Amino acid sequence: MNFDVPEFKKRLKTERAMGIEPAQLIQQEIRKAEEVKEGLSEENDHATEFVSEAINRIDTYIFQLHEIARDFNPKDFDLDQQTYLKDRGVHSRIGNRIERLKEQGEANASTEDPMLREGEEEQ
Repeated sequence: MNFDVPEFKKRLKTERAMGIEPAQLIQQEIRKAEEVKEGLSEENDHATEFVSEAINRIDTYIFQLHEIARDFNPKDFDLDQQTYLKDRGVHSRIGNRIERLKEQGEANASTEDPMLREGEEEQ
């Protein structure tokens, strides 16, 4: 996985054109990212700085996938995703935290990615 949102959006567009449900594709991508994060977490004793940086990037990617998911019908998603998508407070707090980390230079999110700013504009 390369955790690239623009690339994922292209893939999503292509898959949708082939008739694949967007919710299914987004959920699969979130699950894969979470599995990679889990695997990295187990290696934290060996390369703490690298693992921490990678986990920050994966968390940001998952956040951005949730932003994409908000454009679709929540009923198409599994219950855990439906719950997350409905909880605007948690989503807003995560977005604010990512923004603070970016300002401190601790998050690996692109500062040009408008997906991270959408949640703040809705407040």
